Amino acid sequence: MPLPQKVIPGSGYTSASGLETRGAASPRLAAAVSRFERRLASILRESATDDPKHGRARLDIVSGPASEYPALGDDERYRIEISTGRIRIEAPREWGVLRGLATLVQLACRRGQEHCFPHCVVEDAPRFAWRGLMIDTVRHFISIATLERTLDLMEFYKLNVLHLHLSDDQGFRFLGKAYPELADPREHYTQDELTALVRRAAARGIRVVPELDVPGHSASWLAVHPEWGLGERVSAVSRRFGVHASCLDPDNQHAMRAVTTLFGELAQVFPDSHAHFGGDEVMLPRGQDARAMQAAFNVRMAEILHGLDKSPMAWDEVIQPDLPRSVVIQSWRGAGARARALGAGFDTVYSAPYYLDLFYPADLHYACDPATGAAADFAGDPRLAHVRDGLLSLSRQWDAGTTEENGTEEGRVLGGEACLWTELVTDELLDTRLWSRMPAIAERFWSRGDVRDTDDMYRRLVATHETLAHMGVVDPDRDVRRRLIWSGLSREDAIGLMPLIEMLEPVKWYARLLGGSSPGTVDAARPYDADTPLDRVVDFIPAESLAARRVAAMRDAHRLRNIVAGWRSQRDHVEQCSGKGIVEDLTRVSATLSLLADQLDAHLCGRRAHVPDAALEPHGEYMLPVALHLAQRFSRGPACS
Repeated sequence: MPLPQKVIPGSGYTSASGLETRGAASPRLAAAVSRFERRLASILRESATDDPKHGRARLDIVSGPASEYPALGDDERYRIEISTGRIRIEAPREWGVLRGLATLVQLACRRGQEHCFPHCVVEDAPRFAWRGLMIDTVRHFISIATLERTLDLMEFYKLNVLHLHLSDDQGFRFLGKAYPELADPREHYTQDELTALVRRAAARGIRVVPELDVPGHSASWLAVHPEWGLGERVSAVSRRFGVHASCLDPDNQHAMRAVTTLFGELAQVFPDSHAHFGGDEVMLPRGQDARAMQAAFNVRMAEILHGLDKSPMAWDEVIQPDLPRSVVIQSWRGAGARARALGAGFDTVYSAPYYLDLFYPADLHYACDPATGAAADFAGDPRLAHVRDGLLSLSRQWDAGTTEENGTEEGRVLGGEACLWTELVTDELLDTRLWSRMPAIAERFWSRGDVRDTDDMYRRLVATHETLAHMGVVDPDRDVRRRLIWSGLSREDAIGLMPLIEMLEPVKWYARLLGGSSPGTVDAARPYDADTPLDRVVDFIPAESLAARRVAAMRDAHRLRNIVAGWRSQRDHVEQCSGKGIVEDLTRVSATLSLLADQLDAHLCGRRAHVPDAALEPHGEYMLPVALHLAQRFSRGPACS
């Protein structure tokens, strides 16, 4: 993953052991080959032989040079040819070699006791020039080490833009020289750290686009300089989530001097052509209209960034008639926002259906296309029935809060960008939340538009998860067991709870964050803030249960009876661990899974079975997706044999 544009299969195999590499002449390519060799070694460690039956191979690399830093529209084409004893990667630029090496690792396969590369020709190029990932570093601080690891995996999945959200109401992560007082005193990035991160990204063919979110989402600015603000007075960096009724004052010369200076410092650290100024969810207290104020601010921000030789970028709320069409719009408020931005003449990066913090299954993200705006039917999907009212309500709010703007020319779709907001993500949880589904989105951004086979996507997603586990990055089952043991459970109980835990998913959309509040309600009581510990099972399970999908596809009665036995035995372990805090909120969902075990057993014995409606509903913050699968199975009648 992502699936290449064209693969021409051959016959035969060449050993993956003991490759001799030639042609990695530049420091960038030499380092890339070293990473390739380490990744390959992590897969080959299971090989039972060091004596390749198919002979040792030579890897030849042929490419033109590349600039110091990657840029929008760089040539990332490559060609791989694997034949007896020889592998050749050709690319017009070094960026293509990086993409080819990522493909070559994934071509390694086991043949008996040996790992080999299949003989083939791969001809590949990206569908979109912008294949991004936005990480919110503010709601919870994300360490440099985690960002470095993220860059390594972005390279592996051919993503080429890391968008860093560096300021928000809950914190300010950029330690500037002119206004150091704005930065969180404990959790921030120095300019040296960010400079090193940008260089690390460039070595992997990844651009880094910084964002300071203005004029809204600025409580962290106003906590230090309340005199810069409009709306509600801010006295401290906010710990609550949601929209805040305050913003920077564009008529305050001190505030605008700070904005200009800070973006100037960002421009020195981040050499990319684009800089993001946010512009989303600007709100003032009831009775005060923020639209005219924000319109003037947006034009001023475009001028500031143009003066720094940057292409401005902002969220789709900034669209207005006199905004320069050089501003790139990141559309997040549904497919309608994408269409409005393009129709108004703005180049656009599509993010609306790729919000990883909403716990959606991979296939819903996979069904959405940046080029056409085609989207999955989120509100109509039965797996999201528990949040359908909220989805429809928010969609209506977005449609009512936007206006059509006409451009003389249609804007271009630059690509797509997945977003991971971190209200419910910590540094320790990021890998599982991100890489459980991001490979599928990366494929949508890279591969041909007609690559649509969902079952095949899931087959390869499972395989790439196994590769990630071999690489030591993320292994959800292993990580869950470790966390249970760290919380005080015995190893036996941790293993005994897995038949339950692997069937669980968190509730979808904003259901956890809103706690029953209406979307966008200011000051509504909500169950989470920036200080809430994220240490329950619901926090560290993947967003999607692939084990539940396996049960849905399973037809072997013997294997299903083993599943039934596990669903029954987990109940005993939950009861035995009832005094442990980490299992307190599992009691109800455990009882429901035990009930489903009885129903599946009845079905396998040829008796009538049914799934109670309550089993399809949330159990606190948990869902049992297997309940929907079983309801569909039972409705078809006879059991499998």
